[in-house]
Amino acid sequence: MAETFKQILTKEQLDSGIIPQNAVLVEMIHTSEGIKSKGGVILGVCTDEEYDDETTSHVADLAEVYAKVYKLPDKLYYNKDGTGMPWDCDMELQIGDLVWFSSMESKNAVEIVCEDKLYKLLPYSDMYCVKRQPDAISTHGFLHTWAWEDEVIMLNGYVLLEPLYLENKSFLAVDKQGDIDKTRGIVRFVGKPNREYISACYVDFPELNLGDEVLLSPNTPLFYLERKAYLSFFDNGKLYWVVQRRRIAMVLSRNISVRV
Repeated sequence: MAETFKQILTKEQLDSGIIPQNAVLVEMIHTSEGIKSKGGVILGVCTDEEYDDETTSHVADLAEVYAKVYKLPDKLYYNKDGTGMPWDCDMELQIGDLVWFSSMESKNAVEIVCEDKLYKLLPYSDMYCVKRQPDAISTHGFLHTWAWEDEVIMLNGYVLLEPLYLENKSFLAVDKQGDIDKTRGIVRFVGKPNREYISACYVDFPELNLGDEVLLSPNTPLFYLERKAYLSFFDNGKLYWVVQRRRIAMVLSRNISVRV
């Protein structure tokens, strides 16, 4: 992995600076460095190691994959000639949103240090989803936000799938749960489809509902929103596949509502 480029800026330079049209500046609000397991083992070490294997790399597991949105471009640029976004979609981020993004982009991003805080410049196309705090409402002069969960907004035509498991039919099996079924999943978070792709071969699956059990197209790349349960923050330790709607081949059944 190439050495990360870091630049020290003043607050005035950071706030007045103009970022690229399809990029987002995020403020890092946590680090996995020095994190400990429940048994007291230090897990967050050696973050400068190479990506030996995208599925098992320790440094990728520790990559910070969520941050607070600090600065946005005026608009997204999409053009069929391939000089802009790879697909046509809406800008759905707001300043202050908590956004999840690619672990690889996180490790290779341009980094800026300002007043002892770390910022990263990331492509909008590599952002997956947002958690947005609800607006406060006033009741008899008191502000209340506790009655609602954070709003989840999916970006770039992505959905989050709950993995399903194959049945373990071995007579030696302790339980019936086998390996993860990499051909299917249950839609747990879904947003808007992308309007168009540079490649005419790609079209987003138009109608998806929460709870749909879906069949994935062959060779769909599967990766988790957060790579390890002990580092996950999005949904209390639950891990979800990140998949674009264009990779979904069929809805097998509707509205499997139970979330475990």
